[in-house]
Parts: sequence; C-alpha cells; structure tokens
Amino acid sequence: MRLPPNSYEMHIHTAEVSPCGCATAQEAVRRCIGLGYGGMAVTDHFHCGHAHVSGGLSQASWRQRIDFFLTGYQNACNAAPEGFAVMLGMELRLLRSWDDQNNDYLVYGLDEDFLRKNADFDLMTLEEFRKLANKHGLLIVQAHPFRNGMKLREPELLDGIEVYNGNAHHDSRNDIAALWAKKYDLLPCSGSDYHGGDTGEGRAPGGIVLPQPVADVRQLVQALRRRDYLLLEE
Repeated sequence: MRLPPNSYEMHIHTAEVSPCGCATAQEAVRRCIGLGYGGMAVTDHFHCGHAHVSGGLSQASWRQRIDFFLTGYQNACNAAPEGFAVMLGMELRLLRSWDDQNNDYLVYGLDEDFLRKNADFDLMTLEEFRKLANKHGLLIVQAHPFRNGMKLREPELLDGIEVYNGNAHHDSRNDIAALWAKKYDLLPCSGSDYHGGDTGEGRAPGGIVLPQPVADVRQLVQALRRRDYLLLEE
C-alpha cells in the first residue's frame, strides 16, 4: 500500500519515551517513509503519573522531565532525511480531574519553549489547560474518545476528536466518533496510534492528506484550523 502524496501521520509513539512503545524513533521514521508519508507528528505520552516520562526518576525536575520527553522527537529529527517533516506533538493525560483519569488528549502546536516555560501543566484540569492552549494557539484533540474507559468531554473544551484510530489492539468505535465530530462540528482527526510491533498491522494507516507539503507543526496546525485536509481511514 502506498499512501497519497502529502500524507502525514498524526499519532505515533517511540520506545525512547512511551513505555508502551516498542519501535524506536528511527524505526518509526523508516516505517512512515516506507508507507509514503511526507512527515509525522511524534505524540509520546506525557503525564505526572507516567514514571517513564521522568526516566524512572520519581523526583525528577521539570527540566529533566522535558529533556527526557524530547528524546523520541529529537531522535526522529536526527533520523529523518531532508524533506521528511518531523513535528512535535504530545498525548497528554490530565490526572487532577476525576473526569480525566483515563482520557488522553493529542496536543498539536507546542514547541520546546512552551514545554520549558509552562511547568506542571499536566497537573491542570482540562478547563485550565484549555485556557493555556488558547493563549498559545495549541489544538486539543481528544484521542480515541469512545474506547473503553474513556469519558467524552464537553465539545467546547476541545478543538477536535480522533475519528479514526488505527491501533489494532483496541476498539475505538471510530464510526461513533465520526458521528460525534460531525454533530458538534469538531475537527476530525486520524492517526495510526503506532507503537511498533503489530499495533499498526491489520488496520489501515491513519493520518491526514494535505493539498501541499508542510515543513513544520505551525503550518500543520494552520491546515487543520482551515480544515484543509482529508482523512486517511478505512
């Protein structure tokens, strides 16, 4: 299978950072290039209860946590050939609110400066993080909102929802998510949720198709806001 030109993977994890990941950043880049993607967003897991995010250091400083979190993205950048866009994203879990104990949010538009200057944002409620995201122009997309254990959040707190999740280990009820996005006019998003191994096998690769290439996450977010894209889905 060869993907259309200007396809971009929107949900991918690296073994360097995500404890559930079993593909290194280099392997993830190689896979995406082999399928025909023009780039990918590295969306490793991040939250205060995530021991692997702090490198197993229970008392790690915020600086140490961010240094560690960035390793997957940086390794992907180093592995990518010229013309293949590697963009920083995040799969964020906010543990302060009972409503978000199991929820995951894909965040697009952040950069290293934002991460270093906004310590402990993972301790916020979604309502608080929504305000911070608005201030910095970030997009919040609830990942696989109809998967078992998730709690769908209020549409006004979200920019979009993942209507196609390609992880073969879960039933994300993508058809229901697509109907929900349409009902509340939320940005529909798609991603493979690739961790390595067989998580991306047996399901069609996810992502978006743009009318023209993008070089960085700023251009990616602009295209999403304009709804100037098509979805990769089954």
